[in-house]
Amino acid sequence: MKLRDTRTGMEVVPADECWRLLGTKAIGRVGVVIADRPIVLPVNYVLDGEAVVFRTDPGTKLDAAVRGQFVAFEVDDADLVYHTGWSVLVTGVAEEITGSDALARAKALPLEPWAAGPKAHHVRITPVTISGRRIDRRDDAEPD
Repeated sequence: MKLRDTRTGMEVVPADECWRLLGTKAIGRVGVVIADRPIVLPVNYVLDGEAVVFRTDPGTKLDAAVRGQFVAFEVDDADLVYHTGWSVLVTGVAEEITGSDALARAKALPLEPWAAGPKAHHVRITPVTISGRRIDRRDDAEPD
């Protein structure tokens, strides 16, 4: 039996499935607060165990990481024909990866920048929460 969100009726995705889904994508969005305003920025990423890692240059994302700011990270997938899809949300603390061992490990990850620039700084989001929702309108006709 699938667990449903009582408010929306969407399927609640268990944490282990959320991690699996995160591992199937390469692009996500990082949400940070700058000057009391939210901003959401796309990044390419990889998983390192149960942490999200991306590369960046100096700027908004690195500033959030250097401050150890609480951030949101979201990945989703949708089928526009069948109106199905899923979304996974990770909330946690962003930090720049420093220290020779940790940085060597991060540099060994299969993470190449997509955007121009060296993206010399590696950022890790250490999760505090992970949650996911799935919508599959084809399930509406099927009894649980």
